[in-house]
Amino acid sequence: MITTETNEQYHANDAIGSTSVKSVALNSVAHWFGTEVKSSPAMQFGSAVHANFLEPEKNLVHRGPETRRGKAWTELEDGMGPDEILLPVAEYHRAEKAAQALRDNMQVEELWSMDGWQIEQSIYVTCPETKLDLKCKPDGFNERLRTLIDVKTCQTAAAAAWQSPYGPFMKFGYHIQMAFYLYVCGIEGIKLDTANIFAVESNPPHAVQCFDISADTLRHGHAIMLDTLKLIAEAKEAGEYTTGWPDWVEL
Repeated sequence: MITTETNEQYHANDAIGSTSVKSVALNSVAHWFGTEVKSSPAMQFGSAVHANFLEPEKNLVHRGPETRRGKAWTELEDGMGPDEILLPVAEYHRAEKAAQALRDNMQVEELWSMDGWQIEQSIYVTCPETKLDLKCKPDGFNERLRTLIDVKTCQTAAAAAWQSPYGPFMKFGYHIQMAFYLYVCGIEGIKLDTANIFAVESNPPHAVQCFDISADTLRHGHAIMLDTLKLIAEAKEAGEYTTGWPDWVEL
């Protein structure tokens, strides 16, 4: 099923999403099951850049007071509608500049200006391997181009950092996330072959780097993703959510 819904509605659905898969793959079933995801200023900033770049016509990002403290902030925050984001003044302007940096990038413009993009669509399927209910909400996918994109805000968009096994791409499990998106889309019948990332730095100069994820990297992510889904299915069936770690580990 493909549907348009608010982020709140999407996150309220109990289906397994990429965040859960990454949490298990990078940590354990216990970390996924026992962790309550809470919003943070960094997450709000990232959401604001996404909204400004992906759906600027909706005007979802609003300028608040200087800080998140005080009655003025609380009153404005309480009045926010679905998917609307309130930011302190400095962060608001930073988010605008980061989104503009994405729009000003020639490689981003060349790909993003093509026809056929479906933006922020929620996709729900049942995994044929594990029978788990799965969900994903790619930033954008394009069946005509057979590709999808994901926007990432980051501390550094430098290619060397992202290519490093210790850099943000591997550290945050983005190879697993993108493989999961392609897997869910494939089950739904959405024909996609490739995945790309638009990385933009959160702070000036808001440098932008486009990344094309190789087939080998996606295959690696796909294998980890499938193994992780099996772990989740086994944990749910047994009702046991443990780390699976040994008692002792030699250093």
